[in-house]
Amino acid sequence: MTTQPATFHAADFHARELQQGEVLQLQALFDACPEYSLLVNGRAPLPDEAQAEFDAVPPPSFPYTRRWFLGLFDRTGELAGLVDVVSDFCAPQVWHIGLFFIATPLRGTGIAQRIYDALEAWMRRSGAEWLRLGVVAGNPAGERFWQKQGFEQARLREGVDTGGRINAVRVLVKSFEGAPLDGYLALVPRDRPDSQAP
Repeated sequence: MTTQPATFHAADFHARELQQGEVLQLQALFDACPEYSLLVNGRAPLPDEAQAEFDAVPPPSFPYTRRWFLGLFDRTGELAGLVDVVSDFCAPQVWHIGLFFIATPLRGTGIAQRIYDALEAWMRRSGAEWLRLGVVAGNPAGERFWQKQGFEQARLREGVDTGGRINAVRVLVKSFEGAPLDGYLALVPRDRPDSQAP
């Protein structure tokens, strides 16, 4: 049993950093909720999917300060989701959401929105001014969700291998202060619409 403190709370859920000993629990969650992997990767979760996610870090060409690999737990301690967040990604005060995964039975209940609201408030308190993420084009639920949160497209990356399928990925950005997108693109030129950066 871990004594890791919660990072943030939302409704009956709390987020805290996952430990190596909980990777099997995460794998069970991925296996029980394969829809995301089927949509994005064109396949069911691999047997080592959770361990690969746990071990993943941004490549050397992407500077950052810290990565948080957060499990979302319900009041009984059951793992119900995952959030992967990186701070100061490519530039100070730019935070990147690498994965926002909610268990299938919770989708459509409003829980994802409440968890995201708490996550955003925590990131803002922790120094974020810009948020960045990638969503696979053709994932209508994901695209709608992030648009609803106020994200706008900075760039479309074509030919991205997301883990078994080649996709187009929309790079989305949000300013906490309502700053124009040009301000972000000055900080992270690799996300300009005409950029050829991978």
